[in-house]
Amino acid sequence: MFTTLQLGGPVLWLIILVALFGLLAFVERWYYYHRAQIKIHDFLLGISKRIRANAHAEAITICEQEAHSPVAQVARAAIINHDRNRDEIREAIDVVVIQEMRRLNKKLFFIASCAQIAPLLGLLGTVMGMIAAFLAISKEGGLVSATTLASGVWQALICTAAGLAAAIPGYICYNYLISRRDEMINDMELCATQILILFAEQERSRRRSEFDLTET
Repeated sequence: MFTTLQLGGPVLWLIILVALFGLLAFVERWYYYHRAQIKIHDFLLGISKRIRANAHAEAITICEQEAHSPVAQVARAAIINHDRNRDEIREAIDVVVIQEMRRLNKKLFFIASCAQIAPLLGLLGTVMGMIAAFLAISKEGGLVSATTLASGVWQALICTAAGLAAAIPGYICYNYLISRRDEMINDMELCATQILILFAEQERSRRRSEFDLTET
């Protein structure tokens, strides 16, 4: 193993370093998304029951218990502003959505960059290995043994393989995180829409009750 690292040259160490940084960023994001994910339907069911019962304080408490969840933060913003008009509630929700999306997008660019840089570093190592091989040929005046060429060829092949080995799982991890992020963004929008509809139903019911009292 150590011999392979030596044959790969300094570029191979750079590829390994980039792969490790990308892996650490992926693990951090995976853990963050894992904690942020909640069962949206169960959560909305519990929130809806308390909103219909006008137990807004209890609904807010439920949201605060899921403080790590973007969906819960969206619900909390909507419930806190439940006594305002629809546009103001929507604005409060949008502010929270923007903040949560920034948190969700954190380090995704870094992971994508690691996946893109790795094969480029592999290509750089390949070119440097071929340059070393041709330099050996020129020094030997065209009569060069396979052993003399071996180090340059080894560097070229190892760096190419290492770059691809780092990039392929890097792209898989990045796309996986993107799908998880998009799922949570859809959940935030679903939560906001459901709560706004619930508030609208309550407002119509309240106006209907006031109209009935006026009629009587």
